Amino acid sequence: MNPYRTVHTPAGLAMMAAAQASGSPINLVEMAVGDGNGNPVAPEDLTTGLVRERYRAEINSATQHPGEPNRWTVELVIPVSVGGFVMREAGVFDSNGTLFAVANLPDAQKPAEADGAYSDTVVRMEFLVTNADDITFQIDPSAIIATRTWIMNNVTSAQLLPGGNTGQVLTKQSNADGDVDWEDPDAANVTVDMIEERQTLAAGQTQIDLAVCTTRGLAVYIEGVRINQGLLAAEWEKNPADEDASIILGKSWPAATKVLMVQNEPSNMASPPLERDRNLADVPDKAAGRTNLGVYSKEESDLLAPAGQIAYFAMATPPAGWLKANGALISRTAYARLFAALGESFGAGDGFNTFKLPDLRGEFVRGHDDGRGVDIGRVFGTTQADALKSHWHATDFYVSPPRVGGTAEAAKYLRSALHPVQDRQDYVGPRQDHSSTDATGGNETRPRNVALLACIKF
Repeated sequence: MNPYRTVHTPAGLAMMAAAQASGSPINLVEMAVGDGNGNPVAPEDLTTGLVRERYRAEINSATQHPGEPNRWTVELVIPVSVGGFVMREAGVFDSNGTLFAVANLPDAQKPAEADGAYSDTVVRMEFLVTNADDITFQIDPSAIIATRTWIMNNVTSAQLLPGGNTGQVLTKQSNADGDVDWEDPDAANVTVDMIEERQTLAAGQTQIDLAVCTTRGLAVYIEGVRINQGLLAAEWEKNPADEDASIILGKSWPAATKVLMVQNEPSNMASPPLERDRNLADVPDKAAGRTNLGVYSKEESDLLAPAGQIAYFAMATPPAGWLKANGALISRTAYARLFAALGESFGAGDGFNTFKLPDLRGEFVRGHDDGRGVDIGRVFGTTQADALKSHWHATDFYVSPPRVGGTAEAAKYLRSALHPVQDRQDYVGPRQDHSSTDATGGNETRPRNVALLACIKF
């Protein structure tokens, strides 16, 4: 006996008997699979439901056997995202949720995506009915999933593209979807719009200036005979002075010779491709192209870091496009943009071939006064030596206080302790000097700092 089989539940048998008696069909709606709670199952034991149901969905398809109309096959599709259990049982349910038929399955693992599953799983179940007319299926057409087997069996090139003979090609008859027909390859019609220009040559004339045509895709006929584009005497070339609208003949022809220039209508032609050897010089609208690509032009890029900009870098060598701001003499020609920006502000160099860069090595940068009045008289680009602002230290002496008791005298004494010595002459009494000639500090006055590489954009 086959260990794997399908049986009708008692409720299913009763449904078929009632359908025979009343003529009311059985409406089968859903299908489910279960794992038997971890154990094999016998379908006869499943009378009201599966042992442990793991997935249920609407029936994907129901088909009759070609030779046995009472034999049905129903199909359930389990999505790839569902899984992580072993399939051991399956059942079919009617519109009331009643189990109609049940089957046991060979143990089959239903993996999920995390387990490596890459496609949906299809479970099919067959059963017999007493009368095929007693069964109906409620299937949502919008939810039907086409399985690979169904596609291979039903979707063929003969069904999709019927007709035609050997060697024929399928051609569009209009822009409407599906409006196609089989035709012989040589039956294709090509329509080309042409423009023509006729001129009459003068004696010795070799240059022809076009008034209607352009040189793109141009054909030239002399007295009805086409001459090719090339370098031979009986040929023609584009005029280097105006390549689009003028040609040069390889030789002169007799006076009154008729010339016909023929060109495909440019407005009906595909846009010309960019020529590789032009290196993008033939881009029609360069500004629009840069906008579409989201890139800057050279001029715009220069504005981002204009020539003459000073920047500090945390590395020992300058990056590309920058020079060390080290007072070097550099070429006015090689660094024309930088010379145009700086001129001779930091040194004229030799006055003809070179100019001097600012030298920021070991320097602190100070903003140009530019008329503010803080650094009066300062000339742009000049250096400034170190200095200390004038001040006085009230140290290294002791003045005994006057023996006075009046408030005015005490105030004058206190004032003398805060002002230059000449303000204290009235109160110099017995004193003891503590002057010292020992120097303190280093060889410059500076704030706390870090050394970086000063560079200038060229």
